[in-house]
Amino acid sequence: MAVVLGTFNESADGGESRHVVAVDAPRKQGLYDEKFRKAFIHMIKTPEDKGLISTHLFYDIPREKGTTFSQLSYDARAILSGGHAWERRVEEAVQNKTEQGYWSKDQSVAQYALNNGLLNQLPRGFLRFISYGGGDINAFSGNEMQIMSAAFDIRQDDIVEFCAVDILERFAFNCAIAARNQYGIRTQGVLGDFIYNGHLAIPETKGTPVIMIFGGPFENTPYIKNGRSPEDTTALAWAKMNLQHGLGSVVIKTFDTNQTPDLVNGAYAPRKSFEAFLLSAFARAVQQGVIEDSQYDVFRNWKITSTFNDELKSVELAAKCKEDHEVMIGGTLYSFKERDSRVITLSHKWSKEKQIQIANDAGFDACIYEEPHNQNMLMVATATKKPKQYLLDMLNFQPS
Repeated sequence: MAVVLGTFNESADGGESRHVVAVDAPRKQGLYDEKFRKAFIHMIKTPEDKGLISTHLFYDIPREKGTTFSQLSYDARAILSGGHAWERRVEEAVQNKTEQGYWSKDQSVAQYALNNGLLNQLPRGFLRFISYGGGDINAFSGNEMQIMSAAFDIRQDDIVEFCAVDILERFAFNCAIAARNQYGIRTQGVLGDFIYNGHLAIPETKGTPVIMIFGGPFENTPYIKNGRSPEDTTALAWAKMNLQHGLGSVVIKTFDTNQTPDLVNGAYAPRKSFEAFLLSAFARAVQQGVIEDSQYDVFRNWKITSTFNDELKSVELAAKCKEDHEVMIGGTLYSFKERDSRVITLSHKWSKEKQIQIANDAGFDACIYEEPHNQNMLMVATATKKPKQYLLDMLNFQPS
């Protein structure tokens, strides 16, 4: 029997994150499963709201024996497991140098920033590096570890700790282990949703926090027609970082400013592994009983389309219905018509000016590294003051 070796913090808004200290610690997944259920049903009921499922895609469908998907002609548990589908997408990108997507451009602008004084902007004294959403080991090795390795070359004695925060426990644990093995320092893994959790269970230790964010959920916040804007949700996540890590903390963050509609035919084209990753939301809904048909064929009923929303300045990745059908979801019978769609996730391509404004509102002073011929940019932001009052007001009224 596995032993629970971890600490659980619950915030006022019902958020929870876990400090992972052993590989055999079982997941306390109930909170995130319930959040997924609410988000999935919201997406199905309200198609005008977009990108509600982004963080929920990073999930491993359990491999235990059972009748779910057993009558399908393909192994839905393996193919449509979100965490593994994402790893396959990254592995394929690494092998295919011409289609590496955002991470190759992130790696390039990070190297450019390192060559042009990035490390000089880090504060003196002890440092502890924190990764928000490092993801699979290929992306983590090329992105966060590029920054950390450069810092270790000149400031090894100053770097005291590394902490990996991820919505998928396996990713957090693997990144923490990789950093420990590479640098020989104390490392931690934290299971947490840094967009929607309150206070994350990151241990308080000495050293100025240096938070690294390469793309990720800060660029995938949802559009809710009668609710909070994507920009406000992102600014709120920045404000939480300010309050969690304190004044003086530093954020190193990449973002993509490419607003060319042809993006949908390049890095955001729905190739097989990418389509499986995005449609994994439906498979998770089947596995958890939200879709009340244990043999529901996701690939038969849905495909992924990619379009550029010029109003939002975001790529929309949507599930489009392939044929008319009915299915029970959350106790309600839904009738889908061919070409009905639901936007699974948004990938924002906001301008440099908007990114700076969001950071400023959250109390950060920011500077930008712009590599020639690369529309991915790198921001170094330092928390110098408390967030603006509108963000503090939103933090005091967080829906569950």
